[in-house]
Amino acid sequence: MYGSGKTILGKHFREFVLLNRQVLEKDIIEFPGIDGSGVSAGERAVEALLNETLYVNVDLRDFPRFDGEDFKPTLIKTISEKAVGSLPNESELLAKVLENRKDPEKWLKSLFQVTNKRYLFLFIDEIGLLPSRKFYQFPDLDPQRNPRKPNVYCLFFRVLSSLLIQRFVNCYLAGRSDAIITKQEDAISSRVNLDFVRLDPFSEDSTKLFIRGMKISTGETALQLLFPKHPEGHDWFFKQVYNYTEGVPLYVRHVMQVLVNTCIHNKLYNLTEDEMYARIEEISSYVVYSTTLMNMNPNTLKVFSALLLSSILEYEFQVFETVYGGLVLGESSRYVLDIANNFGFYYEYCPNKGPGQVDVTQQRIKLVFPKIVFKAIKEEYRDYPLMRYLDFLFPLNVPAESRSSLGFRFEVIFAAILYVRCCLSRRLGELSIFHQSFVEDVVWEIEKCRVRTVPSFHSELKTSYSAKEQSYSPNAWKEFYDKFLWEDGIFLPNRLNSNGPDILVRVSVPIDDDSSSSDESGSSLTEMLMDTSSKKRRIYLIGIALKYYHSSRVSVGMIKEEVDKFLVPVSSQLDLEENDIWAIQLVVSTIYNNEVSSHFTEKQNWVMNTGVYYERRFEKKRPSPGAWQDASSSNSDKEGLHIGPNCQLVVCSVDNLKDFLGQQVYEQLQKVYSDNESVLMKLDPLAKLLGRNLERLWRGDVPMEPEPSQMNIVSTRTDTDEMEVEDMRRERIPSDKSFDWNTFLREQCGFSDEQVSYCLPKLKEVPSDMLADITLDILQELGIDKFILRLKIRTAIKAYLSKRIHN
Repeated sequence: MYGSGKTILGKHFREFVLLNRQVLEKDIIEFPGIDGSGVSAGERAVEALLNETLYVNVDLRDFPRFDGEDFKPTLIKTISEKAVGSLPNESELLAKVLENRKDPEKWLKSLFQVTNKRYLFLFIDEIGLLPSRKFYQFPDLDPQRNPRKPNVYCLFFRVLSSLLIQRFVNCYLAGRSDAIITKQEDAISSRVNLDFVRLDPFSEDSTKLFIRGMKISTGETALQLLFPKHPEGHDWFFKQVYNYTEGVPLYVRHVMQVLVNTCIHNKLYNLTEDEMYARIEEISSYVVYSTTLMNMNPNTLKVFSALLLSSILEYEFQVFETVYGGLVLGESSRYVLDIANNFGFYYEYCPNKGPGQVDVTQQRIKLVFPKIVFKAIKEEYRDYPLMRYLDFLFPLNVPAESRSSLGFRFEVIFAAILYVRCCLSRRLGELSIFHQSFVEDVVWEIEKCRVRTVPSFHSELKTSYSAKEQSYSPNAWKEFYDKFLWEDGIFLPNRLNSNGPDILVRVSVPIDDDSSSSDESGSSLTEMLMDTSSKKRRIYLIGIALKYYHSSRVSVGMIKEEVDKFLVPVSSQLDLEENDIWAIQLVVSTIYNNEVSSHFTEKQNWVMNTGVYYERRFEKKRPSPGAWQDASSSNSDKEGLHIGPNCQLVVCSVDNLKDFLGQQVYEQLQKVYSDNESVLMKLDPLAKLLGRNLERLWRGDVPMEPEPSQMNIVSTRTDTDEMEVEDMRRERIPSDKSFDWNTFLREQCGFSDEQVSYCLPKLKEVPSDMLADITLDILQELGIDKFILRLKIRTAIKAYLSKRIHN
């Protein structure tokens, strides 16, 4: 057995038979030791499973360590102890059974005799642990001492075959798919045939049934305790548990146990939907059994991120699809599922498209990763912006994979790149897509750089908001702004957006410290980013329209449509001038028609401020910021684009988009959105484009697009799109006689006393003129093993050097 819930099923197999008695009586047509066939055979078989079967569970995590005996006698002894453990005269019966343990047939006969049973249901869990030092210590499981058997699984199945010659033994093995499926040939070599059983995570309906069947020690159901006024439960509650656990039985049970214990100890009953949501989100995963790798290196981390993003975006691929080299370490081919399995992913089958049955080799699946597990993973990598970003995406309302849904998936990927790039940038102008815009000189406050999913806009809504559709009407921008855009960040609509921006960005700056004059003021970066509640802030609201996935060339008419979706309703509903809000419409595309392309000069974006711009004559009226012209509140006039007060339209050039993404990422995105549906054209490019951002975070590099003034620190190699620290024209900062590492670690890195005590002895001899040479690898060589500490030190050094250079 492999999949989700195998341990629960194995340990409670008798209850499973009892609950499904009527179905099994019809389905079982033959059974060992029962003559005849048909319904009568099924009934007798179920009776035998319920009353004549001895159930023994052996978990290899708790298996006894080597004490001088082989694995085979140790296994027989363990089975015997578990079988007679609850019987009177346990010691006497155990001694009688073990007298025959050298002869499996006699041993089994005596075991049945003392327990008064006819069948043995043997459940062996976690067989993936066999290739470990613990089991290699058993002489009969050590491949080096048994040269005819190439691996531990062959030896294990040879031991097992000596027990399975008895027709009254049913053995179930459980483990990860790569520890089960790929061992068929090892089993055959020992005269053992494997039948495979894969357990899917629960569906939402099955999760509901599972929860409703849960009882506590008093005999009450868990729902009666949690919701005394509604003992049948609430649909929103079942959905919350399902969304948090993805229907994996182990985690469903864990969440319910925590909620019941919390309810009993704190006397919390009949919680509201919001209160229960908060309680569930606080539950940690206690993932002692999780297979997700910890301490991931950059290559492993980018593969995990790509798998997780493909899971969130519900990419579909075939069951037996493989990946060849490159994506993972090694050159041999690997099943995508085996790779995903190593990270703790589950999967579910996708509905068949079209009539008729689908061959198993063509069956399509999608990956599943429970949010409860990701929370633990996120804590390990909480300093990676991409990890925080992926956390914000649980759950998205992702449309079924189709050509028309590619836009939504691109929005998610583009927002990921934007988020990571903003976290690595000092000014928004360092990102080429914002060149020449109002926000070009705005300093992004990194601590406020976060992502949120928000409802989308839909033109068919008659009311301002639809809870069912999670959508707002275009005439409800004021309500939407007050509820969701009251803080800075990047906002991603939670579903395919039909009448609003694809991505929203809100950034604000104190008016007294307007970043356009920040460099002239001589203020430090810390002072520049200081935010006090007493200062009024200027707000920049950016609506991004992505036309990347369109095959047609973007025209002025299409740009008008985007202006009507954002600038027009925002300018008419939000009182921009009165509230000091500046709205920017950003249009991003890879292909424009000649009419639009003629406006791009020397890699500059096409920028239009307040006024009317005529498309036919390309006559552009560019009023000064202080001489705003009256403009229509809509673009019904077909002759021109109308840009209202405090508004700006920025059409991003293709060259600037490539600079923003990087040439290689740009090409990878083209592969992701090609017509080829193979996972090779999705997962591999996703890993590579995410890896570009992850590698920079890992190495602690400066932003991808350095200004000319920064070229003495870094250079860009356009052929590989990688950033490298170089010696060319680097100006050394004069060495201080004594660099105060103690203060630096406390104030610049924000370290605790314990962290300072750990790092200070390793750094105190490093002079300030060597700061520019310090990399994450050097910090590790100095003895700082914790990656998070190295990342914080490297980031603080970058900020320190940047401040020294600019001053």
